[in-house]
Amino acid sequence: MVARDWRQVKRKYWNVVDEILRKSDIILNILDSRFYNETRNKKIEEKIRAYRKKFIFILNKSDLVSMNKLQKAFNELSKFAKVVPVSCRERRGKIRLIKAITHSVKKRPMTIGVVGYPNTGKSSVINYLTGKKAARTSPVAGLTRGVQWIKLSKNFKLIDTPGVIPLDEKEEADLAIKSTLTSIQDPEIVAIKILSLILAKNKKILEKKYSIKPKQKPEEILEQIAEAKKKLKKHGELDTETTSRLIINDWQKGKLKY
Repeated sequence: MVARDWRQVKRKYWNVVDEILRKSDIILNILDSRFYNETRNKKIEEKIRAYRKKFIFILNKSDLVSMNKLQKAFNELSKFAKVVPVSCRERRGKIRLIKAITHSVKKRPMTIGVVGYPNTGKSSVINYLTGKKAARTSPVAGLTRGVQWIKLSKNFKLIDTPGVIPLDEKEEADLAIKSTLTSIQDPEIVAIKILSLILAKNKKILEKKYSIKPKQKPEEILEQIAEAKKKLKKHGELDTETTSRLIINDWQKGKLKY
């Protein structure tokens, strides 16, 4: 995409965000608990404050982090807004979130805007709140193409923003690790970075997931996993590219708890 076209896409996106913020009485700002600072969009937060709207940080995928990290995130973010940990997969946090919404804004009917990077779990949170598949969910970044209006109840309506990332502001590896990018040009670089993170934290995660005894270097572990998963090219050469995509997929779907 040429620069001019990309600028037009970004301009259209921010126009949509502005419209949603104007129409919403409160905003749900979805973050990935594993990367709560990195998945914050400071520009959206500035706009929310400019419109004088209340908002709630939702620490989604809270089941994938330790209680210590969750508490740290809560302490940092609560300086700016209410914070509610949520796990859509383990069905935790719904009642607390609904209470936070209803106590924050007394207006009825109420319009609730939902913002956040793709794959932080916007659609999953909406589905969890509605109790049905009201919004499409997918691990593929950018699935939500346009604004969606979802009826939560008689007095509550949700607006979901389209999934767009300003790719010129982020690096591919960082985006992939934060689960906001799945179309990856250099999967081995990303996989090695993921393995390095896990290795530094707890190598038993890799032992349990891939049934290996991890070596010292992530490059060697990548080959170990390829061998364990029998990912081979022609002539028996290890297929580290396919293995890398497998590791990235496991990471982004929360199968590698960090």
